[in-house]
Amino acid sequence: MQGIVRMTAATVIGGLALMGCSDSEGSADNSDDDVSVKSCTAVPGDKPVAEGAIANATTKPSGYTFRVRFLDPAGNEVTQATNAVKRVEAGGSATWKALGASSANGPLTCKVENVTRTAVGG
Repeated sequence: MQGIVRMTAATVIGGLALMGCSDSEGSADNSDDDVSVKSCTAVPGDKPVAEGAIANATTKPSGYTFRVRFLDPAGNEVTQATNAVKRVEAGGSATWKALGASSANGPLTCKVENVTRTAVGG
């Protein structure tokens, strides 16, 4: 598994971003394939916004936590957001939106890291 997992942000901002990926049994998984970034925008003088989707390819409802890094064209971090989606049904999908912690100008790219997928009951 790579140390950096490329994915997108989450619907509910404020979850804890954890290193690596694990399911409820703690084994490695491919949760990085579940999350994608659809847009990454900066409006001068405002906080940047990333939006994307999560597709839960597992057979269990799952929660996701991750961090979104907003990068300038040189690859330098401008700001970041920590995100969480509490529940995505098995085989289902959800959208997410992340707001950077501080304002940014110019073109940006978004990178999702530290993704954790955890099976949730109920």
